[in-house]
Amino acid sequence: MAQTTVVQIGYVRDHRTGNFIVSLVNPAIKSNLRRQEIIVLPGAFFRILPNLDRRSIANNANVTMEQAADLGFIVSNFPTFVEAIA
Repeated sequence: MAQTTVVQIGYVRDHRTGNFIVSLVNPAIKSNLRRQEIIVLPGAFFRILPNLDRRSIANNANVTMEQAADLGFIVSNFPTFVEAIA
């Protein structure tokens, strides 16, 4: 059985916009200022992470590296695709 690498994310739902503010939790980085933090639309968030409770507004979750890359984090060994809409 193949072993998958798991990383931890923390998320909170913005009450004004409904979007999720998602942080990549890396215990090797001691400063909060250097953490990756992204904004994710709710539809994309729950499509990529279908096992999370849709009623949850803030929590931590363990995700695979592939799921972290799909959310938009820059992680090693996964290509990053950038889309720009003007």
